[in-house]
Amino acid sequence: MSGVQAGVFSRRRGRLLKTGQTTQYSGKLDDGYYKKGLAKAYTVLSAGQYSGTVNIDLVHLTATDIAFDAATKKITSAAGALAIFKTNDIIVITGSASNNGVYTVAIGNVAAEIVTLEALVNEDAGASVSIAKREAHSNNCVLDQNTGLMYSRYVANKMGAASDGKLPWYDATKLYDIFAYCAAANAASLGGYTDWRIPNDLELKCLCDMEAPNALPDAAAFPSWPTSDYIWSATTIPINVSYGMIVHFNNGNVYYTSKTTAYFTALLRGS
Repeated sequence: MSGVQAGVFSRRRGRLLKTGQTTQYSGKLDDGYYKKGLAKAYTVLSAGQYSGTVNIDLVHLTATDIAFDAATKKITSAAGALAIFKTNDIIVITGSASNNGVYTVAIGNVAAEIVTLEALVNEDAGASVSIAKREAHSNNCVLDQNTGLMYSRYVANKMGAASDGKLPWYDATKLYDIFAYCAAANAASLGGYTDWRIPNDLELKCLCDMEAPNALPDAAAFPSWPTSDYIWSATTIPINVSYGMIVHFNNGNVYYTSKTTAYFTALLRGS
C-alpha cells in the first residue's frame, strides 16, 4: 500500500482547518508552533430524534436452498453459505412462506446451519429467502461547526462477514458493502434522516487530530472510532479503480487498498 496525506478547506472564508497538533517538536517552526487554521469544533446531538437507537437491517444472503426445521430450530443451507452468521447475531428472515421474522442466533459460524433461540416452522427449501443482519445503531449525530457536515457518531458495529462492523467497499454479491449499508441506514431513517452517504477521503482526513500519541478524532464527539484500524472513504484512487481510499486514525495517514477488503464504515450527510 502507498499513502498520502491531504488537508481540506473549510467553507468559512476558505481557511484550512487546524490539524490539531499543538506540540512544537525539536524547536522547529512546525505546525505545533504556528497552530494555523480554524480550530475543530463539534456539537454532539443526542436528544429528541438523536436519542436511542434504530434498527439497520442489511441483507447478507439471498438463496433458494434455505430450509427450516422446527424440531431442532435449525435454518439449513445445502450450499453451506451460512457461516457468515455468528452466535448472538440478530437476523431478519424475509421471503419465507412461514418463517419471516426476527431471530437470535444461538449457534452460528457453521457453514451448513444456524440454530435459533426462537421457534421455527417446518419449511422445505425452494423459496428465495433473504437473511439480513440487524444492527441497533445509535441515533446520536455530530455536527461539524466548521464544515456544516453531520456525522453519525458511531461506525457500523454488527455487519460484515465477521459480524464486527467491517464491510468491503465492493461486494461481488452486491448485498453487503459500505454503500448497501448506507442505503440500509437511509431506509431506517438513522437520526431522522434519509440522505446519509459515505464520506470522501478528505472529509475523513479533516477529522484527524494530529497530536501525539495518535490521530483520533475528538474523543467526546466520536468516542468509539477504531484506534488501530481503517475507515473506508467513498473515494477511488485515480490510477486503479479496483482500489479505494482508507483513513487510519492511529497515525492519521490516508492509504489505498483493494475494494474487496473489509474495514469500518462511517456515515455523514451534507455537502
